[in-house]
Amino acid sequence: MNKKGQRIINLRKKGRTYTEIANTLKIPKSTVAWWLRGGVKIPKSLEKQMLERSRKKWKRNIDRFNKIYGKIRSEEAAKIREGYKEKAAKEIKILSKKDLKLIGSALYWAEGGTKNRNSLRFANSNSMMIKTTLKFFREILDIPNEKIKARIHLYPHINRRGATNYWARITRLPKKNFQKPQVQISRASKGRRSRNTLPYGTLHLTVCSTELTCRVKGWIRGISERI
Repeated sequence: MNKKGQRIINLRKKGRTYTEIANTLKIPKSTVAWWLRGGVKIPKSLEKQMLERSRKKWKRNIDRFNKIYGKIRSEEAAKIREGYKEKAAKEIKILSKKDLKLIGSALYWAEGGTKNRNSLRFANSNSMMIKTTLKFFREILDIPNEKIKARIHLYPHINRRGATNYWARITRLPKKNFQKPQVQISRASKGRRSRNTLPYGTLHLTVCSTELTCRVKGWIRGISERI
């Protein structure tokens, strides 16, 4: 047996893996495998050490793989989801006033203050829901801006002026329509709410009109009776 073969066997007896031996001696891994083809007896304590090193290396490789390709897979999945949404969005054509009446009534049914008898009240933190409800108020119920009052419910960390500017832009309502904001702490979160949650608070819209409130409730009843 030449010196190279003996060194390979000696390193193996010390608990080195094929890869470690090849890297140490700077030889092909196939050469290591050839010299060790008959097998080399290794103490159980060293076998456990080898297994633990292999496990840690495997974990490092997996972590590295996930770090590099996890982001790529996430971006690809996001593109697929966006494709689904784009295709579905094209299925919706121009909305008629009849469509808007049904959408607005259903939205109010789900998120509005249906228990109020003399006023329409709608509250939400989602800007698109607020925009849709206001379109319903203006175009279907023919409510002028001066009849629509707004109040922002804030949490302690939210900037009052920034929130007012944001909702004024979303609603296209003059700032004189905005009542004094209400600052509150959620009983559920007890002040532990994430600062990134509801960055502009919740907007509450109110229109005082018994007739309009009853009309919307009537549309909701009509929808429920025909489902």
